[in-house]
Amino acid sequence: MRKWVVSSVIAGLFMSMITTSKASFDSITLGEYPRNSELYQFINNENSLQHLYQMIILPNSLFDEKAAAGIINRMANLPETLLEKINQNDITLKLFTGKLTDNKTARYLAGQIPRGYHSQTTWDAVPGIGGSQVVLVKIGHSEKGKGHGSVNLELHEMAHSVDKLVFENVSKNKEFQLIWEQERGILFPGNSYFILHVEEYFAETFAMYHLNKETNKQLKSAAPLTYQFIRNLH
Repeated sequence: MRKWVVSSVIAGLFMSMITTSKASFDSITLGEYPRNSELYQFINNENSLQHLYQMIILPNSLFDEKAAAGIINRMANLPETLLEKINQNDITLKLFTGKLTDNKTARYLAGQIPRGYHSQTTWDAVPGIGGSQVVLVKIGHSEKGKGHGSVNLELHEMAHSVDKLVFENVSKNKEFQLIWEQERGILFPGNSYFILHVEEYFAETFAMYHLNKETNKQLKSAAPLTYQFIRNLH
């Protein structure tokens, strides 16, 4: 009887660990990652880390810790009120190495061609995806030209989930659509991806607003209505 009780307690604790942690056997949350690691040495915004401990999911294997820290720093710069809303909606940012379709939430996309890419490119080679509760971003591919055309990969992909889940498809509301129609050609002349798809325009302008002072200023100058709309979301 005693053995059965002990076994039940151990099993219960094990199941509790599985259900309460957002990580899986091949990953680890930022909060669980060793504080004496190289990763934490490169993190420079510790004030907002409390909002990222469960949100950021890291590989449970070797990865570029400096590049991952850069992603974490950029996410930590988002307004606290927005980070709180992201957490309230159980949105996680999973950083990965290898192929995007190696991740459980993206396996169904294997071999498929994503919108806006050439016919020889499949989702397997794409460095990120957003719009659901699990945002996937490949470590070392944040900058424009590294497999994508966004000013910043993680902010763009997170913006899709913020759009759909936090603000309930705000890019589809009438106010933003009118702004998009008025300013898309000015901000992105000749760029059909952002001109034709309002949700992509939202994600990219969100990234521009939050990336750095230069991109923020560029957005404000070329698309002031979009700038004010993004600002008011916070």
